[in-house]
Amino acid sequence: MAAPFKKILCGIEGNPSSSEAARQAIALAAPGAQLKFLAVYTSFELGPDYTKEKLRESLDGATMLAQDAGVEAETEMRDGRYAADVLLEEAKNHDLLAIGTHGKSRTEEILLGSTAKKVTHRIEHPLLVAREPSGSEFPRRILFATDGSDKSRTTAGLSASVAAAFESEVTVLHVEDSHHHSDEAAGAIDAELAQIAEATGTEPARSDRSGHAAEEIVEAAREGGASLIVIGRRGLTGLKALGSVSDRVVHDAGCSVLLTPAG
Repeated sequence: MAAPFKKILCGIEGNPSSSEAARQAIALAAPGAQLKFLAVYTSFELGPDYTKEKLRESLDGATMLAQDAGVEAETEMRDGRYAADVLLEEAKNHDLLAIGTHGKSRTEEILLGSTAKKVTHRIEHPLLVAREPSGSEFPRRILFATDGSDKSRTTAGLSASVAAAFESEVTVLHVEDSHHHSDEAAGAIDAELAQIAEATGTEPARSDRSGHAAEEIVEAAREGGASLIVIGRRGLTGLKALGSVSDRVVHDAGCSVLLTPAG
């Protein structure tokens, strides 16, 4: 099994969501990839999850998970003004950044400026926002959300790569709304279906829905028992990003989300 990512960075905090991010980073790393766990201590993010002792404990726990899985992992703790800045800078040297999410309300995340929220809006490389799967084992059932545009090709390729490595079932979902019309997207979606079929040796399922894109994606993942949603990010920033489909999916999904820059 070829690793879909060669260099993986996993951000570590002192909470259960961080442990799940570590488990999923380990799953994606095995075998053949370099894996690094990075914890950032900053006095600006106060609380029981951010003491040096708790962060070190979490790093040790992640290392034990990797050892149990037979995966070699590097660990590091750094001091930094803002955790997101440190993670984003280090992520430039990796193919994937994996982080956990606290599950706070969207309003709380915006007001508090959480690390996950900052990273999601600024990342220029693939990002895994990890959640404990409630359905299938990660990442055995994938929902690939496409808008049928040329920019979705990179995301389709990533879906195909992960699915091929883990023999995952893939459903290709297109949501028709006022911005994306199925007749315009049909050719691109057919090409994406063929791309995934060629990589995996299995025809992916196809699902077409209409309505609010983010809501339909989250609901389709729940109904299908997906453990991973793969979706592209348009690169919006600031207030525009708060209303983007990918931003809402990352926050509202009940499973992990693999976010990739579309292009």
